[in-house]
Amino acid sequence: MPGLTVKLGFDDFPEVYTCKGANRSPPITVEGLLPNIKSLAILATTSPEEGPAKVAWIIWNLPPVPLIPEGFVAGEEVVESPLPGVQGTNDFETIGYRGPCPKPGEGEAYLFRVYALDIDLSLPPGSTWEEMLRAIHGSLNQSGEAIAFAIE
Repeated sequence: MPGLTVKLGFDDFPEVYTCKGANRSPPITVEGLLPNIKSLAILATTSPEEGPAKVAWIIWNLPPVPLIPEGFVAGEEVVESPLPGVQGTNDFETIGYRGPCPKPGEGEAYLFRVYALDIDLSLPPGSTWEEMLRAIHGSLNQSGEAIAFAIE
């Protein structure tokens, strides 16, 4: 399975993408998409330094584009802007992106995994990451990941 090159454009989170700023989802560059890809899905998780990793964002049925723009609205299960997609429930029990929020004097890493699929997922809005990964099974053609850090 050929991999994807996934880039965030930063190693350290700009404040706008954290809970201290606007808590906006960051832009994600995706390179190397195969021509048969029908949709993209994203799973963003926190670093597992303090216990298990937590899911901070899940979104699927994004069009297969080389740039996933910033600014998906939190709280909306079905989004039309900046791209059409469907968001799920994260481990913070909210819909959409939840940016890093490290405690003072600590850091937090986020891992963004991008999955390239040959189908659109038939998954209800608000589904969990476990449900998304089960739905992906058998349709995953490519994947890639990028990591960034937030330090308070």
